[in-house]
Amino acid sequence: MPRHAAERLDIPKGPLVHLAYVDCSNLFIEAQKVSAVARGMAPSLAAVNHRHASDFAYRLDFHRLMALLREVDDPLRAAAFGSITDANETLWSHAQAAGFDVQVVERGADGREKRVDTGVVTRICRDAYRLADPDRDRITLVAGDGDYEPLVRQLVADRFHVTLLFWAHASRELQQAVSHFHALDPYIAELALGCRDTSGGKDIHRSRGQSCGSAGG
Repeated sequence: MPRHAAERLDIPKGPLVHLAYVDCSNLFIEAQKVSAVARGMAPSLAAVNHRHASDFAYRLDFHRLMALLREVDDPLRAAAFGSITDANETLWSHAQAAGFDVQVVERGADGREKRVDTGVVTRICRDAYRLADPDRDRITLVAGDGDYEPLVRQLVADRFHVTLLFWAHASRELQQAVSHFHALDPYIAELALGCRDTSGGKDIHRSRGQSCGSAGG
């Protein structure tokens, strides 16, 4: 992870506690779409959605995500939210190793996720109104779903500084509600697990850790 990410994102720094909340499934699913466009697999996000042409090989690295969040502001307390399945059970131990407080729920019998977004909202409300100081602390949301907009709008109205880090196609209403929005699209390669094989153009996934990749699928 390159240094001085906070300067590149142009986020003001100061004495505070940085509280970050990551909707892993939302972040991962949309990352695969952004990666598909970046790699030339589709000309646009609209085409990705129409063709179901996401870059299914793309994986997000929890350690790199944590590094970016720490460079934005430190000290940091970060929580990662997702659902647990037989396929991704070991994933969350890697998130913990990266420094995240992991909060997972089981999927329903139909395979669909449940209670992930409500878990994020509940945790932010508890932390903000019981533990945080709006004159000192910073809240960062790593999610792009418009369902978070009412919560964020209320936090900002109550003088909390709320930063949104997500892909550029995050909900327009959510972008407008936060104090600052910074698109992660320029960091799609930096946040990837593994590296690019420049000779063959393929992703090489290292075995040193797992990613948000299995969090949503």
